[in-house]
Amino acid sequence: MAGKRFDIRLAVGSLRGPRSSVWAFWSRNSEVYSAHRSMGGIEKFSFHTPTLCRHAFTKEHGGPSERTNRAMHAWLRGNTPPAGSNQIVRVLRIGIATDHLSTSLVETPPDNTHWINPAPSGGSTMIDLSFTNDSEATLREALKAEPANLAHKLLAFRQLQNGEAFCISSWHSDKANNVFRVLAAPHDPRDLLIFPLDPDNTGRPVRLMLFSKPKDGDLMRVWEMGGYFGIMSGRNAAIPSCVRPPPLLLMPDP
Repeated sequence: MAGKRFDIRLAVGSLRGPRSSVWAFWSRNSEVYSAHRSMGGIEKFSFHTPTLCRHAFTKEHGGPSERTNRAMHAWLRGNTPPAGSNQIVRVLRIGIATDHLSTSLVETPPDNTHWINPAPSGGSTMIDLSFTNDSEATLREALKAEPANLAHKLLAFRQLQNGEAFCISSWHSDKANNVFRVLAAPHDPRDLLIFPLDPDNTGRPVRLMLFSKPKDGDLMRVWEMGGYFGIMSGRNAAIPSCVRPPPLLLMPDP
């Protein structure tokens, strides 16, 4: 049923165990939005009728003074396939590596957070936002044919006022992003380390987001990683360094 407002909050992991940031998805009329809660008041994704997509600063936060608008990146998604085609158009994919989940985040997740079981160690949980003209029943039937190891689940389906629907699904990939470090400022000896091992048991208190720059017809790809500040030592000396985070390293397709 179409409605004026819909929202859902998702996170990978569990309330008292390793977890990701909380991601919010919501719709108003025929527009769909998404943001990770730690930056929800600063930036968001918006998907507008008919095909405009934006990664932008929020109206409340505003953009830098040198910018003429709040958009950091804008692109056009593909047209939604017609009903009966058994097809969707993906607009956003979030990849969250299991070995980079955190146990020391300060933020308390909302009570209504929907928790997604993480992929096995060494893999990633993928969250997809898509548009479709097919029914919820059609999508659920299609997922029955997916390999069991993907754990592909339909998490939400919502009819929009323009007749289309958006859906959110999760699935498991056996791939994960590479490790790296972000070099500290000259006066700070600690680098930001993105590494599956946490020898000092920091709990990975830092959640880092990396974004792609999609062209027209593409989807936005996001990697969410967990890291910690530390000094390079023999235990983690194999981590490659970079002045700034590298582009998305692995973002598998289903």
